[in-house]
Amino acid sequence: MPIFKITEEDVERYKKERNIKKLTKSIYHPSDSLVRYRAIEALGQLEDKSAIYDILGALEDEEEAVRQMAVYSLGEIGDKRAADPIIERLQYEDTAFQEIVIYALGEIGGEKAVEYLITVLEDDEYDDMRWRAAEALGKIGNWESVVPLIIALKDRNREVRHSAADALGEIGASRSTEYLIEALDDESWQVRKCSLNSLFKMDEISFGTILDCLHDVDPHVREKAAQIMGRIDDEDFIPYLEDMLFDEDDDVQKTAIISLDKIKAKIKRKTTPREDRLLKAKQSHERLEDVIEKIGQEKAVHVLIEALDERDPDTRHRAVEVLGELKDPKAVAPLINALKDENSSVQWRASEALEKIKEPAVLPLIEALKDENDGVRTRAAWSLGEIRDVRAIEPLIATLDDKSATVRWKAALSLGKFKTPAIKPLLKALKEGNPIVREKAAESLGEIGDKIAIESLKSALQDDDTHVRISAADAIKKIETSYYNNGN
Repeated sequence: MPIFKITEEDVERYKKERNIKKLTKSIYHPSDSLVRYRAIEALGQLEDKSAIYDILGALEDEEEAVRQMAVYSLGEIGDKRAADPIIERLQYEDTAFQEIVIYALGEIGGEKAVEYLITVLEDDEYDDMRWRAAEALGKIGNWESVVPLIIALKDRNREVRHSAADALGEIGASRSTEYLIEALDDESWQVRKCSLNSLFKMDEISFGTILDCLHDVDPHVREKAAQIMGRIDDEDFIPYLEDMLFDEDDDVQKTAIISLDKIKAKIKRKTTPREDRLLKAKQSHERLEDVIEKIGQEKAVHVLIEALDERDPDTRHRAVEVLGELKDPKAVAPLINALKDENSSVQWRASEALEKIKEPAVLPLIEALKDENDGVRTRAAWSLGEIRDVRAIEPLIATLDDKSATVRWKAALSLGKFKTPAIKPLLKALKEGNPIVREKAAESLGEIGDKIAIESLKSALQDDDTHVRISAADAIKKIETSYYNNGN
């Protein structure tokens, strides 16, 4: 059949027949660019390397769509010989062409592709190109790209940081662990979620890291943490997942249920029946109550405080739990100290115990907001939000300026729980604080949801800082949506 008589239908038939020779011939159709396009597309789908030089020739085609399809198909074929010609062609093309080149190089891989993609990641002025380059480097998985990707975790653009975190998880370089942990403090939930997932994929995730993410302000991160707990399949996660059944987000609750079911099913297979475990737990609790009644609460508190120095973390865990139940003010100082226990489970149970003690714990917790340990400040901010003593409002507002993003989020979340008493000081902070304080003040006002804040938040839409403006807009939307849903 003469070449000028080849039609799209012929090309489709050649593809079904896997007739590489005729498809290759169709690339040279002199008048029908759609035939050339379809032929190149078919060769890419068939992934036949014998046609690579014919497809490379199509990089000079007069039709832009044909040139773009040539790059795409070369990526599908994945022959490293195509890398150099594709990169050289870039000097004659626009950004749309570059997007396809970046995709193709991610599929092709090899030294030349990695070298070019790193250059894009480090130097390209367009955010879209940098995040696409990070994504492509993750696909290739070359260790040469680890350092540039670590640096990209600090990129000005959220999508770039997100893609870099994802790529590092794909590569699995343990040297990136500490940087991914730092990225759990990123202002973007997407970056925090990807960093958490990458740490899990790399098997570099700690019990404490997961627990910290359970208290993230964003439900996407909390849901990912709950999901990871189910995959790790550790029964120590059970009490925390049970707490998540009361999460404000439905998806977090559902994920917690799935993870709980998975962990409990494993326990049922490996240990005693559930009824026996419950009975033993009940008997253990009753024995503990008998001991406390026998020796007296004052002595029991003393014994439990001493137990906080035991080497066994389970003993310390149980001690802080019981101290919380006893609610004795003498336990406050030791529990504050337990906020920096080496075991994360003990840390969080200590913060819960302080919350149960309530008023006697408030001033020590306020003082703990100044602790040099980020984790202590985070847990103190959380506990103060649960206790809701008005004396904590001003200290929590001051904590909106904390150097740790996690502490700032916890402080903002806690302030939102105070409702009306916190509005006036937050409105003041919205006008007088530094940009971070103004941003978090707006966020807290959105959580409180009172229309009295609307005018001040509208004024904040003119703030010099971008993040303040975004936070104010989100808060206004949240308040107005709440009132609309409630029929006001």
